[in-house]
Amino acid sequence: MPPSPAQPPRLVGVDHNVDHNVDHGVDHGVEHGVEHGVDHGVEHGAGHRRARLAAGPCVALKRLALAAMAAAAGPLAAGQAEPAPAKSGAEAVRQALPPVADPDALQPQEPVPGCGERPLPEGPRDALPDETRAALRRFEETHRGLGLVVLQDGAIIFEHYAPGFGAGARFQSFSMAKSLMSLAIGAAIGEGLMPREDQPLRRFVERPGALADVPLRAFLTMSSGMEAFREGEDPRSQQLIFGPDISGVALSARLVAPPETRFVYNNASSQVAGEALQQALLRAGRGGYAAYLSAGIWCAIGAGPASLWVEAPDRPRFYLGVNATVRDWARVGQLILDRGRAGGRQVVPARWIERMAAPSRANSIYGYQVWRGSPHVDRRDYGGGLDLVVARSAPFRADDVLFFDGFGGQRVYVVPSARLVIARAGEIDFAFDDSALVNFVLDGLAARRAEMAAKP
Repeated sequence: MPPSPAQPPRLVGVDHNVDHNVDHGVDHGVEHGVEHGVDHGVEHGAGHRRARLAAGPCVALKRLALAAMAAAAGPLAAGQAEPAPAKSGAEAVRQALPPVADPDALQPQEPVPGCGERPLPEGPRDALPDETRAALRRFEETHRGLGLVVLQDGAIIFEHYAPGFGAGARFQSFSMAKSLMSLAIGAAIGEGLMPREDQPLRRFVERPGALADVPLRAFLTMSSGMEAFREGEDPRSQQLIFGPDISGVALSARLVAPPETRFVYNNASSQVAGEALQQALLRAGRGGYAAYLSAGIWCAIGAGPASLWVEAPDRPRFYLGVNATVRDWARVGQLILDRGRAGGRQVVPARWIERMAAPSRANSIYGYQVWRGSPHVDRRDYGGGLDLVVARSAPFRADDVLFFDGFGGQRVYVVPSARLVIARAGEIDFAFDDSALVNFVLDGLAARRAEMAAKP
């Protein structure tokens, strides 16, 4: 039942967590559904940025919370007894959030410095026909693109940026952070810092609650059977966003289905998996997630400085919040393409890359925190009744596509058969087409091969 105009919905935890605990940050449960109250991406521009900064962080966080709760409750127009047509939760919250191109708007952050950026090699810029390059630019301009990098065999064959955004600009990657976390878990298991993913959660974390006997693998494949915290119904939905104790909130979930029987995309599931990694790293004296990313992955792939949007030091949000450049996300994709090798060493075990890319028991197009391009679906959804879907206008031209999915059009695509990586950032666009960029590039490469073969 919607609240009456005289008594607006009480935002559980917002006044305290925002006014008095700004250091806990604001997460936005980003992923892909009203249940997490997330969506972001407002139009970016200097005027909006000045207005938001002038309002101050507390006001911005309250605006986000109000939008999420209003979308869930169904707002009333003045004087109406019946609810007015409500925006989707995604659209309501999108309008309340800072731009994708402004990652520093969300604080506090923890640095991931790496060891100095190594230049990406330049490939032949005529690897793609002019028609393909023009099609890529048109797509980016139409779909609010910020940056696009295409690598073949680890070298740049196409790169494009929107005005005011460039190769050194970081952006909010949203749920692409999940896929990076999965790589870090694979690296930690390979080092013997934590048990294998088929072991129950009680082997990884203290106080696992009702989730104690669920294997870590089930959290990685979004099939843990844990409950989802519904916006407007469960106060923990706000705590998962704002804190405090985001991991503790995730671990408080009840088990509502047998593990590995039902796919439900759930930020809390990723938070639990990340907390298993964090506790293992701290026990081993490895300095926590940010330090491990820096020394274990960022240095190896030659990435530049990045940051994590955290609740507090050593208390990351694992399901989003990695702020890095498009080029550095392309480097992460290259790590998968090279089966876990980078910087002359095996960073992530090759067998983990294989398991990460394999279809899971509950969803054939989802692996270990990464999406699969096959089998084809016209409209990709997120399970559990979430109202957001992503269109796919055509099947991928290759059947081995893997991709990281960040809300509203942030992507890393890996196509092993074509030795191809595509990394992309953009402001939130609900019309983003999952397969378009990959197919443009694959068709362009095929056209170029045919042209070369036809030459005498």
